[in-house]
This record gives sequence, C-alpha cells and structure tokens, in this order.
Amino acid sequence: MTEAALCVIAESPSRRETAQIFAHNNKLPLLEARNPDCALQLCYGDERIELFDSKLNTGIYVDFVGGALAHRQQYGGGRGQAIAKAIGLKKGNTPSVLDVTAGLARDAYILANLGCKISLVERSPVLYTLIEDGIRRGLEHESSKPVLENFMNLINADACLFMQHMPRDRLPDVIYIDPMYPERKKSALVKKDMQILQHLLGKDDDAASLLDTALNNATQRVVIKRPIHAEAVSDIKPATSISSKKTRYDIYLCHNKSES
Repeated sequence: MTEAALCVIAESPSRRETAQIFAHNNKLPLLEARNPDCALQLCYGDERIELFDSKLNTGIYVDFVGGALAHRQQYGGGRGQAIAKAIGLKKGNTPSVLDVTAGLARDAYILANLGCKISLVERSPVLYTLIEDGIRRGLEHESSKPVLENFMNLINADACLFMQHMPRDRLPDVIYIDPMYPERKKSALVKKDMQILQHLLGKDDDAASLLDTALNNATQRVVIKRPIHAEAVSDIKPATSISSKKTRYDIYLCHNKSES
C-alpha cells in the first residue's frame, strides 16, 4: 500500500473529530483545506467522504443511491448479468458470497441487490472508510436501505488472514476476487477512478495467493474478475469462464464442505 503520500482533510467542522481520529490511527497528516502538495487527500466534507487525487484533479467516493450503481440496480439485467451467472445465481440457488477485494463495493452491491448475502473484506483503511461512509449515506434512502441493512456486511481485515481463520461451519458458498487490473501496455489510460485506486494501492501482486487461500475456504466456487484478454492470475486452470463485452469471470470449482 502506497499511502505515504496521503493526507486527511477536515473540510467540515462537524467532521473534524472523525477525521482527526482517522489521521491519528493511521499516522497521517491532518489539514483543514485541500492542498495540491498532497498527492492523495481523504476529504471529510459535509455530505460525504471523498478520496481526491491532486494529479488527476478529481476524486472518488462510494454512492449506493445515485449515479451508475442506481442505474444498474434498475436496468442492469438482473440475474442475466454475467457476474450473476458466474457466481452461480439461478432458480433455487442464491449463494452466500465473500468478496475479498471490496474496492469501491460496486460488484458487491449488485450481488446484494440480487439477493446474495455478501460479506466484503477490505484491508485498506481508506477504502474501508469510503465504503463505510457510502453505507452510512445509503441507509438514509429507502431504495438502498433494505439491501445495505440485510445483505451486506463490511469487514476491515487482511483477506488471506480472514479466510484462514473462518469457522469451518460458516464457509461462504462463493469467494469473489477482483484484483487490480494490470497496467495497460497501450497508451489508452484506464478510467480515472481506477487510476486513483492504483495511486493509492500500488501494484496488486497477491491475486495468486488469494486464489490459493480462497480455494480452501469456499464450498462451491471461487470467481476471479479479469479484463477480457488478460492472463489468468495463476497456473491453476479455471473450470470455465463467463464473459461480457469487456470482462471475463474465471470460475474455479471447490469441494469443501461446511460442518453442520
């Protein structure tokens, strides 16, 4: 994690104490206004918490109420979506899901909308805070409150350690992994939100170890999200793959049994 160039901004006086606690707990500088000399800035505003990238002059935040997620919730295709097919959603089977790379929680929210009980594990305290803030705001709206309240559980932990210590009688049906997309060799840049995540987290080099651990801790399958033409994350061959226009979901079958 490359969070050394990160500072915390207490933009709202009402959020200053919360910002101060985060800065203290994570040994980060606390400022009262945005500063271009700070590459990444976790900004505590009146309405939301935002991660602002000075170089890109834009920020990211988690929104379960409006924007792309709300549109996808209404028009996304339901259980016919590639991600739903990949995790095994079908009539008579609504699997429990452990998302071990929560990121901005977009895929998790889609799956929760489709009825999956989903736990999100995120080790970055910054991303955990952004998701937590999105949940806080989402609980205030009737469209997102039932989903967030009944189907999503957020955990701040190292994913491998968390999986290794799960009780064997409570293993999830599916473990979902969405590694940081590899850097593009062509000149075209990834979307700005993904660039910000790359600036925050640095290179993702633990996808293979996540897969190894996940295969021992899911009862049905492990699903890894990849760019459509990207290589698999491991020498282990997936049982099958399901693709959409730009994305491929590699599916690895498991044979673990939860203890009754």
